[in-house]
Amino acid sequence: MPCKNFAPTIKKYAEDKRIGFKSVQMEDMPENIRPPFYPYFYLRKNNQIIDEWGGVNERKMEAVIKRNLKNKL
Repeated sequence: MPCKNFAPTIKKYAEDKRIGFKSVQMEDMPENIRPPFYPYFYLRKNNQIIDEWGGVNERKMEAVIKRNLKNKL
């Protein structure tokens, strides 16, 4: 259940930062990018994965997104 519990947190953060958020079920993901565990997040730009992280640590999520926003996400 961590995925469902964390979803509102990351959705709100994405809205606040004006970045898109899309949830994809494992069965709907291409096999070549299926993560080793869940929840797992991919940060994408122009259809390319630019960063990724796993777990429900809010500080980690913020650090990854902020780092990439600095780099003109």
